[in-house]
Amino acid sequence: MAWEEWEQLKASAAERQPTRMQLNQMPADPGGSAPSGRENGGGGRLKHSAQPWNRAAKTADDLRSSTNTTRTALTTAHEGMVRGLTGLESLAELKGVLTSWEKRLDAVRDECESLEPTLRAVGKELAGVDTGTAARVNAVRVNREGDAE
Repeated sequence: MAWEEWEQLKASAAERQPTRMQLNQMPADPGGSAPSGRENGGGGRLKHSAQPWNRAAKTADDLRSSTNTTRTALTTAHEGMVRGLTGLESLAELKGVLTSWEKRLDAVRDECESLEPTLRAVGKELAGVDTGTAARVNAVRVNREGDAE
């Protein structure tokens, strides 16, 4: 493709669609007006919710509880099986499998137990950050010319 042809294609494309830049924000206002005050250009406000964090914390707690119940059931079932398999060579291997699964289930239970309060704390902390940020932003007064007072 010749250089002149490339320049012609670029000029043609520029005439059809004006170039706009949009980086992680609400779509630009087609009228070209800038957002004012605390509005985000789309008329809404950015808001934080602790709800997803609390749902994740509940899921972690539910998983901790069910993992603990499953581990207890596994151990109990193995105890009954040991009495019935006394003298078999595979008993040692079964004990090794039980020990391996108990360790895995303990690790999952312990991880979920540590995650649950942390996830709840994040939800509360972010709400505090939102409140603090809003107070600092609201403390800045802007006059009609756009200069901070």
